[in-house]
Amino acid sequence: MEPTTLISLSGSLMSLFGLLVSLFSVHLGNWLAKLQALQTKWKINSGSDDKEVAARRECRYSFVELYNWQPFVMTAIIAGFGIAVLYFFNDVRAFAHVAFPSIFVCLYNGFFIIMLLLQGFLLYSGWSVGKAVKAELEKAYPKPKPKP
Repeated sequence: MEPTTLISLSGSLMSLFGLLVSLFSVHLGNWLAKLQALQTKWKINSGSDDKEVAARRECRYSFVELYNWQPFVMTAIIAGFGIAVLYFFNDVRAFAHVAFPSIFVCLYNGFFIIMLLLQGFLLYSGWSVGKAVKAELEKAYPKPKPKP
């Protein structure tokens, strides 16, 4: 394949990854914000009047909707795609002897590293908030023991 074709393909893959990661980072940020809001709602409604008990029950149902496998699987898929694109770019650069300006290589690799770290940070933050809320929910609403 000609170097110009490889360069064009690298740019196209980077554009696709940038678009996917941007949209998904917004999604992860919203997911984290909703989990934090749910955690706050749970903590604020710690009394025993009917409204606070109803609000806590609502938290229990909302939690199931928010804290599931989807963000974890999607992050792994998008991170895998990003790593593949980064590998492709560096493979083209090294083995096809395509010369890029040195600052471009740093920016390209830096972009991918920052995006992957951002995804990891948002996912970890959401996981830790979700884990804390889950522990509080299970403490307040323990699962019934199966009858023999």
